[in-house]
Amino acid sequence: MYVYNMGFIPLLIMAVLMVTVAGRALEANAPGNEQMQNDVVNMKDKERRRKYSGPSVYHFARHGLCNHRFGKVKFFRALEKHFHNISDDMKITFVLDICKRRDKMLTKWVKEIFDKDGDGYITHFEKEIYR
Repeated sequence: MYVYNMGFIPLLIMAVLMVTVAGRALEANAPGNEQMQNDVVNMKDKERRRKYSGPSVYHFARHGLCNHRFGKVKFFRALEKHFHNISDDMKITFVLDICKRRDKMLTKWVKEIFDKDGDGYITHFEKEIYR
C-alpha cells in the first residue's frame, strides 16, 4: 500500500504541473493579451517622452494666471484677440470675475487661449505667446 501511494503522489504532482503550464501557455496565446501588453508599453513610452512639458491647464489657470497680478494682465492681453468691440473695463471685470470663481469656465478659457497644441499642458512657448 505504501509503494502504491509513493507512485500516485508524484504522478498527481506531475499532472498538476502540466495543467498549470498548459493553462499559462494557452493564456499567453489569447488574442487580447498581446494588445494589453502593447498598451502598457505605449503608456510607458508616452510618459517617458512627455517627462515634464509644463503645468496642466488646470494648474496653470489657477496658479500661473489668477494667483498674481502679472498673470491676470497676461490673461487680459490674451483675451483682447477674443473680445472685439468690448470696453477694457468690461474685459477687466471679466478677468477678475473668472479668476475669483476659479471654476470649469476658467479652465475652458485657458485651454482655448493658451493650449495651442491641445495636449492639456502649457509649455514654455505657449506661456510666452501673450507676454
